[in-house]
Amino acid sequence: MTIKHSLKDLLPEEMETWAQSKGYPSYKGRQLAQWIFQKGVDDPDSMHTLPKAFRKMICAEGNLHLTRLVSDKPNDFSQSNKFLFELSDGKFVESVYIPSENRRTVCVSSQVGCALNCTFCQTARMGFQRNLSTGEIVDQVLQIRRIVPEAITNVVFMGMGEPFHNYDSVIQAARILNHESGLNIGARHITVSTAGVVPQILAFAELPYQFKLAVSLNAIRDDLRQTLMPVNRQYPLSALLEAVKFYACKTHRRVTFEYVMMRNVNISQRDADELVSRLSEFDCKLNLIPFNMTEAPYERPAEEEIQFFTDYLQQR
Repeated sequence: MTIKHSLKDLLPEEMETWAQSKGYPSYKGRQLAQWIFQKGVDDPDSMHTLPKAFRKMICAEGNLHLTRLVSDKPNDFSQSNKFLFELSDGKFVESVYIPSENRRTVCVSSQVGCALNCTFCQTARMGFQRNLSTGEIVDQVLQIRRIVPEAITNVVFMGMGEPFHNYDSVIQAARILNHESGLNIGARHITVSTAGVVPQILAFAELPYQFKLAVSLNAIRDDLRQTLMPVNRQYPLSALLEAVKFYACKTHRRVTFEYVMMRNVNISQRDADELVSRLSEFDCKLNLIPFNMTEAPYERPAEEEIQFFTDYLQQR
């Protein structure tokens, strides 16, 4: 068995197969997975339960050092913190640690840049550079776990990139994060967000795992949505909502719709009425997110505008 990129790309059982292919018993592969995923050890010389020759092989072939934290380590873990990582080819990705009363969430990136060109998104300005490997995705969580004081309970694929444009690596990463011999994060605590890539939503619905789906919606009319999110030209709202309906019926799981509120763009009473009308048939959560100021030609709504839109939706 050959390794394409890193041992961190492999499920624990795949590490067992790799160990056997190198002449070692499978349980040595299980121990290797425990060192990497559960203990967070990157230095093979510290994996003292493994034979010395095996550790040398891991040094030579394992490629365990995938990301390097280049931002300062935060001092206050009671609030959200961004982490900037440098990859082995010199490119950069961001992750975010988000603590709340009952959970500690890591938001991971799945690509360097993004091809979708959403007009309100800072990542779109980078263009698409490349997909992340499974190991580079998992390593974001491993790195942050070493720093934060409490166990990570949730992972969301909502950072840089469109996860469903890197489908295989994202699903493999989610499986490693969930695996009892991996990071052992509950499947229902792992959420994959998409801008609306319909074929992969349909494929995601067929998976035998309980990962959750979130959809970045941001507008409920095709004309506005395709201005904000050009992916809507390829997969218009009717096709997107049909795919989400299929996912919900197939999995019996609640879907989260994300809605970035932008001043004078998508927070009118008409927008609220149409949201209620189009989403009423779904068992869903609507996550309202005030626009975060960037160089995009949009503005964050005033607090009273946010409150009015939120209250109006709740009354409906």
